Amino acid sequence: MAPTFYHYSPVPMVDNLEEFILTRRKLPLWLGLLLLLVAAGLLAPLIYFAVRANSEACLDGLRAQTECQEGNQHLQRQLHQAQEVLHEKEAEAATCNQTVVTLRDSLKKEQAQVAEFQGELKILNQKLKDALAEVERLRRQSETSPKNNASSCSSFLFVVVAVLVLNAPLP
Repeated sequence: MAPTFYHYSPVPMVDNLEEFILTRRKLPLWLGLLLLLVAAGLLAPLIYFAVRANSEACLDGLRAQTECQEGNQHLQRQLHQAQEVLHEKEAEAATCNQTVVTLRDSLKKEQAQVAEFQGELKILNQKLKDALAEVERLRRQSETSPKNNASSCSSFLFVVVAVLVLNAPLP
């Protein structure tokens, strides 16, 4: 004899399968009411918030927010432009500062040269005074001694040339 296999089925054997499906698919009344209450409980706040979201005050708030965002974007553009101008002016200021440093160095060099020229001028002035004193001494000497007139004249001419050369402008 062939072995018999028993197959367990969670669905009991019924004569009318359609009737079984319809009875099995029915929700218990309490569960249906609970689902209906939950749906109504969720639908009521949803309707309330939808009405409030489309209210005049909410729409005014959205318009104000949009205007505020546009104003903010405008201010951001102005700030960006101002920052660009600031960077340009900072670069110009750096160039000016470098020019000032260069000019100060030049001025110090010029002042050192002027001081050097003043020292040389002082020395030349002293030489000129000495030469003039020598001319005066030679003139007195020539007045007292007429025979050295030719040599004193040439000495006088030499001193005059020296004075002219010393008074010539420096390069």
